[in-house]
Amino acid sequence: MDDRDSDTRMLDAIRTVIRLARIAQQVCEDGGLTLAQYRALSSAALGHQRAYELARYAAVTRPAISALTSGMVKSGFIRRSGTADDGRGVLFSITDHGREVLDRVEGLLVRRFTDVLGNSGEALTLLHSTELEDAIDAQADREFGPSRTR
Repeated sequence: MDDRDSDTRMLDAIRTVIRLARIAQQVCEDGGLTLAQYRALSSAALGHQRAYELARYAAVTRPAISALTSGMVKSGFIRRSGTADDGRGVLFSITDHGREVLDRVEGLLVRRFTDVLGNSGEALTLLHSTELEDAIDAQADREFGPSRTR
């Protein structure tokens, strides 16, 4: 296979991922979340997270995370708390309401992707691999700095 064929296959795969992302975005919005809120809420569900960790997982800039977290606190999805160390650091954690919304949206995501993909949904599960997660984490390290949780 020459480089042009390889590039074409890569672009075809990218276009498919982008189309799938649009479906995910629509489902999140139907469930009451933006895609960035969904990603941040998923991160907060892992345990207490600092703002930069939410920004990293939500794939938003550091300045944008302030607006995102403020809106999510106001909506009751997450709560702010001080760190045990000195109280100056801020941690975010998911609330019961946030957990309910996250669970509902994730149920909608599974149902919608099952409806759209049917039996080919197994192909989507192939996207979740250690190699792919490591590559995405490495990109996040380049954009946001190394994760402290790994």
